[in-house]
Amino acid sequence: MSAEFQHPPSQRIGILVFEEFEPIDVWGFVEPFAIARFIDQGYSDPSPFPFEIVLISNESRPAGVSGSPSPVKSMNGPRVMPDLFREEALGQPFDVLMIPGGWGTRLLLNISSPEAEAAKTGLLQWVREMDARVGIMSSVCTGAAILAASGLLDGKPAATNHEAFAWVASFGPRVLWDNVSRWVDSGHHVTSAGVSAGTDMGFYLVQRLAGRAVAENAVRSAEYDWTNTP
Repeated sequence: MSAEFQHPPSQRIGILVFEEFEPIDVWGFVEPFAIARFIDQGYSDPSPFPFEIVLISNESRPAGVSGSPSPVKSMNGPRVMPDLFREEALGQPFDVLMIPGGWGTRLLLNISSPEAEAAKTGLLQWVREMDARVGIMSSVCTGAAILAASGLLDGKPAATNHEAFAWVASFGPRVLWDNVSRWVDSGHHVTSAGVSAGTDMGFYLVQRLAGRAVAENAVRSAEYDWTNTP
């Protein structure tokens, strides 16, 4: 008797959330992974699925405090309840980590006080530590400014929001910025242009991680008009 067929392990997609993140940067990117199914599965079939999505708070766990991170407010949109504190993610495996954009990136990087400087330093150190642990480090929109400020994109091609291009590029003068493409794959780092481009990049990453058939099925399930070339 042949052994029972088993699906490959679910790949873990981590997304950093911070105050005033852009909603579509997160949810547009999430949808390709959330709707993806193995090629022998239907949408309503039970898990496991190809991907598991985990929201990571930019909040550090206060000393001596248990429980979950606080809700995080998106820019002009709903709040989300993260799954993990930032430090907890360092001890867990992730195949992809994505940094979104939104007005919150300016609040994180445009320093106005010693407290803000310390918060920025802590965030960028965490990003660098996570970069060494994840399979793919990614960003949507102005999230590339955080990757650039961390030094991770130096000497590599990258994309970001076209309207905020000059502001983002100021954090990475050594980055090979692309102001035309919807996303750029430089291997370990995959970055997209503004807002809706993150959805196209998400489907591309589904294809890269789980194959073209899984990606095409996810596109059909989402009834999405996928721009599948950068």
